[in-house]
Amino acid sequence: MYKKTQIVLITVIFALLVIIPVGFLIMSFNNDTEDIADTDNSSIFQSVSNLEALNLGLIDGDELRQENGIEEKSTEENTISEPEDIRVYISLRSIRDDLKIKLLNESSDKLISDVNFTVTVKSSNKTMDYTDSDKDGIIYIPYVEAGDYTVFLSDITSDNINYHADKSQTITVSDSIEYAKVDIKDEIKDESQINVAEEDTKVQDADQTTDISVSTDKGNSQAETAPATELQEDDLSEDAEDLLAQIEAETAAAENSKSDYKGAEGGTITAPAPATAPAIASDPQYIAAHSGSKGIDVSKHNGTIDWNAVKNDGVDFAIIRCGYRGSSSGALVIDPYYYTNMAGAQSAGISTGVYFFTQAVNEAEAVEEASMVLELLNGYSLQMPVYLDVEKSNGRGDAISVEERNAVCRAFLSTIKNAGYTTGIYSNKLWFENRISTASFLDNQIWLAQYVDIPTYGATRYDMWQYTSKGHVAGISGNVDMNVLK
Repeated sequence: MYKKTQIVLITVIFALLVIIPVGFLIMSFNNDTEDIADTDNSSIFQSVSNLEALNLGLIDGDELRQENGIEEKSTEENTISEPEDIRVYISLRSIRDDLKIKLLNESSDKLISDVNFTVTVKSSNKTMDYTDSDKDGIIYIPYVEAGDYTVFLSDITSDNINYHADKSQTITVSDSIEYAKVDIKDEIKDESQINVAEEDTKVQDADQTTDISVSTDKGNSQAETAPATELQEDDLSEDAEDLLAQIEAETAAAENSKSDYKGAEGGTITAPAPATAPAIASDPQYIAAHSGSKGIDVSKHNGTIDWNAVKNDGVDFAIIRCGYRGSSSGALVIDPYYYTNMAGAQSAGISTGVYFFTQAVNEAEAVEEASMVLELLNGYSLQMPVYLDVEKSNGRGDAISVEERNAVCRAFLSTIKNAGYTTGIYSNKLWFENRISTASFLDNQIWLAQYVDIPTYGATRYDMWQYTSKGHVAGISGNVDMNVLK
């Protein structure tokens, strides 16, 4: 009995020795699990609390990210923007045997630039693709056969903007020309949009004719004192040949004028006594040449003008440059002083006209130039003609033939006339005699440039004479072109 009791006690003690440590281990594990759970719950609640605080602006987001080891993502990664959608309107224009495609923002009606658009042009017998390689919103196709053409625009995405046209456009191209204004206003540029040095290349202060002066102030003409440089015919340009021929002709005329001198025995020539030689200002030819209304022509090169001072100095009229076509790119450019000069001259009561310097190489471009002038004349009343300035500039217009230049002049002047304005053509003696068929333009005012005391131009009549580029008028700093209107 006693022995059994001992065995039971030993068993119980052994069991307790095993169960108690195991129990402690189990309790310890449970406590650790609860601690972990509490920690996790605390972290979750803390995160929720931080997010709420972040939303409320109570804590700094950058600081929170740094505490939690989170790297900030860039704005581009965090922002996913939807592409902007722009509808494109296809505008078509044809003057003759050509096609101009303008791609406009339908909502703003402005040309879309900096996008390499592709269009498909479909006619009855062929389909062609064209790209806007210079990204100016205009695709020009010359030498297009007469017929109907439909233009489609290919959808394109550029700089997160989707461009698409809702519909195509159709136009009929004709092989005849109508001298009428076309919509050109969205193609007119100001000088901030071009390379002025390459585009505005008309040579200032030159009449491209001759330096001969018949002034008796020095007793003889400049031709008589000019150096006799020997030139080989092959070395002369076409302009130089014309100029040399004119100098020779006028030098011969000057020599013939010496026939009034009396020859002495022995073959010597005796000039008349100075007392009997008429002063140039009293020469009837000089008086006739300089008789008429006095005026000036101006552009940006004359800077800011005090027009009231000009008026008070006896100037009757002003011909103001409104713009020019670029010598290189052919861009249509407004003179930066045009509006200021028009407002100032008209406010001062000076009769005004305008001139445009052409670099057109075909009739279609000439109609564009005339259309630009008509656009710029909106709101103004002119008392003088609209003149086309045709002369050398070392630009694109110099290379065309006389026949092509005649066509350009006729297209410009006809378009201006059809709009109800009086027209004129300006050039120098050399070009009026050699580069233009001037006799075919006598239904326009002829404005001659020749910087001499008495003009020697005789191919046709002239109506206005620009006699110097070095005139001086109150209200204008520096030189100014001077003119007399017959």
